[in-house]
Amino acid sequence: MQRTALITGITGQDGSYLAELLLQKEYIVHGHSRRLPGDLGAAQQLGDRLIMHRFAVQEQRGWDRLIANLRPTEVYHLAADSFIPNSWSEPLATQDMNTGLPLRLMEAIRQHSPDTRFLNACSREIFGICADSVANEQTVMNPNTLYGISKAASRWAVQAYVQRYGIFATNAILFNHESPRRGHAFVTRKISSTAAMIAHGLANAVQLGDTQVKRDWGYAADYVEAMWRMLQTEEPQDFVLGTGQLHTIDEFARVAFAAAGLTSRRYVQSIPSLVRGIEPTPIAADISKARELLGWEPAVDFVQLATLMVNHDLGIYRQQVGRLRVA
Repeated sequence: MQRTALITGITGQDGSYLAELLLQKEYIVHGHSRRLPGDLGAAQQLGDRLIMHRFAVQEQRGWDRLIANLRPTEVYHLAADSFIPNSWSEPLATQDMNTGLPLRLMEAIRQHSPDTRFLNACSREIFGICADSVANEQTVMNPNTLYGISKAASRWAVQAYVQRYGIFATNAILFNHESPRRGHAFVTRKISSTAAMIAHGLANAVQLGDTQVKRDWGYAADYVEAMWRMLQTEEPQDFVLGTGQLHTIDEFARVAFAAAGLTSRRYVQSIPSLVRGIEPTPIAADISKARELLGWEPAVDFVQLATLMVNHDLGIYRQQVGRLRVA
């Protein structure tokens, strides 16, 4: 029987890459989106290969009906409000989206399709202020942002449903992962797109906060492969996914601008008002468990990732400049 998957957040970066992967594996792919009909976001290129569903995420009856009707083989919960500043400006909405929605999905699975396998996209922000320089599945959660708190709560909720009801549910603890499909509000895409704009004479500088902030950055398309592998295991287990390497925002800018044929120090401006405030501890991912049990490790490294993103954005703005010249 052909396998069926439901992806929440299918129109975002991770959802679009995962949908492509599952279609290649001949799944029937359903998606839920908050976007308007016809707007597939980052999954636009997949067109009518996806079966889309749209209803309010707070509507439990909607999830109940969908899960009962589909009885999907797998559910990948990727939808979230993942832009951390939003968790401070809209704290209740963030908690409901990031903690309430996985609960609604697991309730629907428990009641209507208990054999469905469920993956919750969690975040490295759950570790927050950490005593160690690396984090794995056993690292104590100590979030210091409302976003991190919402994701920690979702992880606990998944574990509680596994223990109490015996459903197959797992957390993918994702360290920062980027791609050309990342939204422009995120710092890596802000850098890659502005570098491309400057190269084409469409901008003069990029304004950033603290450029010495460190992150473990990987490629989103690599990470969705690990998500799929997580739901193919015999027992549900949480996995940390990352690269194990830390780099500063300044390093990302230097690589990105070099890919555009530019020198970053001429164009990067550090603006105090853009500094995020209390930063989580700079920690790298310990992916030993994923490497051993899933046979997974990232294929795209830091330099390749930044270069990939800039080359994509150079192509976008090259087309724009071409249209302006024709006009």
